[in-house]
Amino acid sequence: MGEPTQLTDFFREHAKTDKNVFLERFPGAFLLGRFRATPPLILFLPAQEGFRITAGAEEDCDFSFELDQTLDPIHVVVAYHPGFRGWTVTEEERTNFGTTVDNERLTPLRPLLLRDRQVVRLGGSLSELQFYSAETLWTRMSKAGITRTTKQRKPSPAPAPPPADDDPTSSREEFDSEDLQV
Repeated sequence: MGEPTQLTDFFREHAKTDKNVFLERFPGAFLLGRFRATPPLILFLPAQEGFRITAGAEEDCDFSFELDQTLDPIHVVVAYHPGFRGWTVTEEERTNFGTTVDNERLTPLRPLLLRDRQVVRLGGSLSELQFYSAETLWTRMSKAGITRTTKQRKPSPAPAPPPADDDPTSSREEFDSEDLQV
């Protein structure tokens, strides 16, 4: 399984990818994770039976939020369920603050099917996960201008210096007061 990578690095790598190629390369969904105002990390979630990731304060979690003291060591598990044809989030035993999905509190040990673009707030809401289908992520990536901002930009040519005053080829014209009409 891959490790979370910086979202900006992921966009730079895949910004120019055609939609069909992107969806073929990533048959599944994505989780974005962030702690406070840190740059978000992204992790691909393949649509494979038995696939699961963990998020919590423990160093070994896939999304490790070690600095968040409001989290349990393994706070939530996100797993793929072929019967649901999707991913669920399950809050492990609650010994600390809970978990909310779109501001609704989860019941511990009871899986909830994730819908596209849902926000999972962990503990005291310092850490969060966002769930995206691959198609939605590609669409947002292309519509948000990320594909435009991550492409290599060609340097603008330097502006030409203005002509000198004593240059006979100067394009500056002089006018008589008679040339001006009101």
